[in-house]
This record gives sequence, structure tokens and C-alpha cells, in this order.
Amino acid sequence: MTTKKFFDLVRHRNARNAAAVDARIEKTCGAELTVVSCDSSGFSKKTHEHGIIEFMDNMVKCHDGLEKIVTRHGGITLSDKADNLMLIFPEPVKAVACSIEMHRWLKRRNVGLPEHKKYSICVGIHHGKLLRFADDAYGPAVNVAFKLGEDIAGKDELMITGQVNEVVKKKFRTDYSKHITIGGLSFDAYKVKYR
Repeated sequence: MTTKKFFDLVRHRNARNAAAVDARIEKTCGAELTVVSCDSSGFSKKTHEHGIIEFMDNMVKCHDGLEKIVTRHGGITLSDKADNLMLIFPEPVKAVACSIEMHRWLKRRNVGLPEHKKYSICVGIHHGKLLRFADDAYGPAVNVAFKLGEDIAGKDELMITGQVNEVVKKKFRTDYSKHITIGGLSFDAYKVKYR
């Protein structure tokens, strides 16, 4: 189901048909997946100093390289709106491995480049329930991953929730970072050490 079809369904949802519409949406789109939110670091400063076209040229070329890594790890790039990438994976281990490789690829790429040509990302990962459409996803797993990637993780950081940490901590080094509350949902955040 596309987001357009979903929104068309929701527009016609009312008290009489809500249960049937909800069941159809849940059956068609309900999923439990790992969401990775990648946000570029320095977007505002670089676009102010060098212009949006220069930034977008660099971003598109970097995203092309990152998406090859995502494919190798079995992930899907679900959205590339603005300066973000939203990726989905069937489980957290592949998502974390992919995110580490993306960070390392960017670090190697950035060596020797002028500052405005360097590209870095902030990454947040959460696993949970969502509505997965052909062209987007919505739900708590998306919200938490984006909060981590856009607002909590710093440049070159990879932040995961405690739920993800429980699954990956035997394979990757992680450090407790902080306790976070988002929209009434509280959880612990961990930083993945990959350098």
C-alpha cells in the first residue's frame, strides 16, 4: 500500500467503519522492523556558507555511496527526504553493522577534502512496530529513531535504544549514554563505539 492509498483510506474512516479500516491497514501494513535514521551534520552552516546547490550536489553523491552499503547489508532505503535517509532492516544487528560501515566509508571519503566537501551523518536506530508503506513508514519505531538521529546523536555518532542494545551488545561495543523521554515514551540510549 502506498501512503496515498493509506491517506485515502483514513479520509473515509469514521466511527462506523473504524474497526474494519484499522484491521485492513494493520493486516496490510503492520510490521515490526528496525528503523535507521541518518541525518546530515552541518546542513545549515554549509548551505549558508556555500549554497544549497553545492550542499545537495555533495549530499546526493554521498547518499548514492551510502545506499550501496545499505543494499549489501540487506536494508532498504525507504525515504531520502531533505538531508535524511530512512532505512529499514528486518533486525537490529544488520542495521548496526550497516551504520558502522556507512560511518567508516564517509570517514575514508572525507580524508583530504576541503571542509565544505566533507559529509558526516548522525544516526539513530530503534526496533519496533510501525506502519510500513511502499514509499514511507509511520509509527513509534520511526519517531524514536528520528529523534535519536536528528536531535540526540552528534556528528559521526551512532545512537541506539536500550531495546536495540539488548540484541546487539554481544556483537558490538556500546556505552550507556542517557535516559530520554519522547512523547511520553521513556527509554535508555546507548552509543555504539565503532572507531
